[in-house]
Amino acid sequence: MTSDTQPQLFNKATVASTAVSFAVPLFAALLLGWYGAGLPVAGIGSSAAIGYWLAILMTTWLAFEIGGWAAAYILRPLNPRFIAVVIIGCVVGGLTARPFVVYIIGTFLGAAQGADAPPVAAPQFIWSVEWLTGFIQEAAVILLLWIGTNLMMRGPLHLPRFGYAPLPPAQRYLPDDNTNSSDSVPDPEFVKRLEEITREDVTALEAEDHYVRVHSEIGSELVHYRFADAVHELRGQSGLQVHRSFWVNKTSIESMVKRGRSYDIILKGGKRIPGWAEL
Repeated sequence: MTSDTQPQLFNKATVASTAVSFAVPLFAALLLGWYGAGLPVAGIGSSAAIGYWLAILMTTWLAFEIGGWAAAYILRPLNPRFIAVVIIGCVVGGLTARPFVVYIIGTFLGAAQGADAPPVAAPQFIWSVEWLTGFIQEAAVILLLWIGTNLMMRGPLHLPRFGYAPLPPAQRYLPDDNTNSSDSVPDPEFVKRLEEITREDVTALEAEDHYVRVHSEIGSELVHYRFADAVHELRGQSGLQVHRSFWVNKTSIESMVKRGRSYDIILKGGKRIPGWAEL
């Protein structure tokens, strides 16, 4: 029994999260332009000031977005944490965008100075420690804004980002006298995508590239999901992650077989998990 769920990178949730993301620099550009904050030339109109900030912030934000998706795709085999993808994406994307931002500022200054302005040099890419340090100093505010926006989107706003599922809302479950505590906790999000396996049937989780194979005593189902997120959603259940690619339900362990210096775990239903060396 296997159920394949194909990845949908451009579904409604992805479009919504991207739109929300770009609403942040748009609002910031309108606000900064309206008040003329940080402009290299004084006494210009609000329209020109807004255009100046729109060009800078949207260019940088677009580079962050592309960098984030590239980092998530390239680092996916390493199962990186979400915050690592966000930081790596914004640094790489920001360094790529910096020459264009410098060019935009030079062009703006040239337009403001008129015919007396010196020619603006073409964008130049300089990959060095000094270049990185200068970028972080110049763009510290927008870097923090980018990181905070993504954490807010995946957490309180519950929007998917860069292929990562939204974090489940924090809830406190108080079972009454007539219900079992495990029955009062709703199913994890990945369980809702399964066709036949329920939360009580789960004996093990197995990471397979961008997918998670959910094992039970009668078979398995394959779902497009991050292994780390699935394990996190089962944190209240009696189980443990035996190594990088497997999580097992303790109540489903039937026996353990010594193999060299490690042990193989045999689950109810016959599934064998090899090479657990921490017993």
